[in-house]
Parts: sequence; structure tokens; C-alpha cells
Amino acid sequence: MLIYREANEADIAAICELGEEVNAVHHRAHPQIFAGTGERGRDTAHWLSGITKPDAITIVAEQAESIVGFVNISIVNETHTLLQPLRFGRVGSVSVTEKMRGQGIGRELMNRAQEWVSARGGVEVRLNVWAFNSSALRMYVELGYETRSLFLAKQLPRGA
Repeated sequence: MLIYREANEADIAAICELGEEVNAVHHRAHPQIFAGTGERGRDTAHWLSGITKPDAITIVAEQAESIVGFVNISIVNETHTLLQPLRFGRVGSVSVTEKMRGQGIGRELMNRAQEWVSARGGVEVRLNVWAFNSSALRMYVELGYETRSLFLAKQLPRGA
């Protein structure tokens, strides 16, 4: 049976492991951008910020006392002079362990993240998904997300 709950500091080691899984997918696609596997706990401070910041949360999916997925999200208040004032949620990462993918865990984590944002006065959720990640992109589209912008990059020759 799956349980969804707010993460706490005792969950950091498991979140780090899942973070390594999602980072490995990205590293395989873009090794010039994403770091390879690091030493255990390398990203503890990064994942801990999603638990300890006041306007952020990490929600975990747990099965048989093992964390099998997580999403981290934070509240953003945008007040730039060129944009309409807006309060929204920004998803940092979503990860579901490979053996549990395709069972609706990612969808449920996203639904819970959306509920959390809405309960805090947010009017939308934003996230970044890499173009190579077709399965994640498909899930987000199925959840009602739309493309708002395209992030372009060009790698330059080194040392010139």
C-alpha cells in the first residue's frame, strides 16, 4: 500500500538516492550539463532545502517503509515590473524509482503538489522538463500542463 506524506529530515538519504536516479537519466542525455554519480549524500544540502524552507515542501510516496518517489515544490511570488503579479508553485524535481514507474505515483505526487500550492493561494504550477524526457513530458501534458516557452541553448567551442 502506498502512503503519501510530507518528507522530513529522516528521509534525506532515501531522497538523495532517488535524486541520483533522476540525475542519472539527465546525465545520460546531457553529460556536459549534468554531473555523474557522486559520493553518497553529495546532494544532501540541495534536497534538504526543499524540506526546511518555509514556503517549500517535499512530498514522498512510501511503500513498505521505503520511499519510492518524491516531488519538491516551492511557492514563488513574482512581482517583476514587466509581468503581472503572480503567486505560483515551482516544481524542482519529481522522481519515482525505476521499478515503480508507470503505476501513477508521479501523477499522484503532482496532484498533491498542486493541492498544496492551491491551499497557499497559488494560481498555477510551473516546471521545467527536458525535451529528451518524453515520458515525463507526456505525463505533464496528460495532467493539463502546456508549453509556455522554449528554453534554447547552444554549446560553444571551448578555449576560443
